[in-house]
Amino acid sequence: MPKKRPASHDVSRLKVLAAGDEQPFLECVSELLASGDRLAREAALDALLERPLPRLREQLRTLYFEVGSEGEKRDAGAHLRTGIARILLAGEDPRDIDIALRAADTREKAMGVDCTANLRALGLRIIAEADPVLFPYVAVEHIYDSSEFSPEPANTALQLLAATGHEVSVYQWIVRGMHDPALIEAAIDLLHDAPAIVMSRCLAQLTRGAIETKDEPLLTKLAETIIERELADAYPSLSSIMESAISKELYSYLALLLAGTNRPALLAILGEQMEHDIRRRPTILDALRVRTTPEQATILKRWEEAED
Repeated sequence: MPKKRPASHDVSRLKVLAAGDEQPFLECVSELLASGDRLAREAALDALLERPLPRLREQLRTLYFEVGSEGEKRDAGAHLRTGIARILLAGEDPRDIDIALRAADTREKAMGVDCTANLRALGLRIIAEADPVLFPYVAVEHIYDSSEFSPEPANTALQLLAATGHEVSVYQWIVRGMHDPALIEAAIDLLHDAPAIVMSRCLAQLTRGAIETKDEPLLTKLAETIIERELADAYPSLSSIMESAISKELYSYLALLLAGTNRPALLAILGEQMEHDIRRRPTILDALRVRTTPEQATILKRWEEAED
C-alpha cells in the first residue's frame, strides 16, 4: 500500500495547483481539509478564498460542524470556523443560514478574551445575504455586543441595519446611552437619511454626554457633523461645546471651522463667544483673519474700534 503523502507536501503544491486546472486543485484542497492537520486546513481555506470551489460546499459545512462540536478544543481561536464562514459568505447560499445562526451565537474565550467576535460578525453578514427578513431580528441582538478589545459584532450589526433600511434601530441604539465613542462616531454617519430635526436632537444629547465625559474626539466629530449637514437646530450645541472646558487646540479648530463657513448664524456664535470670553477672544479674531470675507471684516472692524 503506497505511503500517504504528508499534508505539508500538499500545502506546498497549493499555489501551483490553484493557478491550473480545477480538478487537481479541488482534489488537493479536499485532501487537506480532510487531513486533520490544523495548519493544512487553514492553508486550504485561504486558497479557497482566492479561488472558490462551490463543489466543496458540503465538505466545508461538515468540517464546520465537526470542529465546532467541541469549540475551543477543536478550533482554538475559531480560525477554521471563521475561514469557512468567509467562504460561505462569498457563496451567498441561503441553505447556509443554519451555520450563520450558529456562528452569530458563538461565544468562546482564549486567555480570558473573547475570540469569536469576528465569527459572530460573519454570521450576521451571511444572514443579511441569505435571509433579509430574519436579519434585523438577529442583528438587534448584537448591537450592544462589543468589548474594549473589539467593536465587533456590534459595528457590523449597526452598519448592516442602516444599509438594509433599518436606520431607526441605529438611532435607538445611539440615544439609549453612551457607548464606545468609536462606534458612536461610525453610527452617526449611518443616519444620513434621518430628518434634520431628528439628527439635531440626537447630536444635542450626544453633545451633553461628551461634554460631561470631556471626550474631545467625539466633540470634534459632533461639531463637524452639525456644520457639514447645516443642522441649524443643533447650532446651540456648538455654543455649548465652545463654552465648555475644552482644550485650546480644539477651541482654535472650532473657531476656524465656524469662521470658514461664513454663515451668519455661525459667525454670530463667534461674536457671542468674544462677548463672553475675553481670554479666548484673540483666538476667534485670528480665525476671522485667515480668509476674511466682507461679513467677517465687519465683525473685525467692530471689535477693533471697540478696543480703540
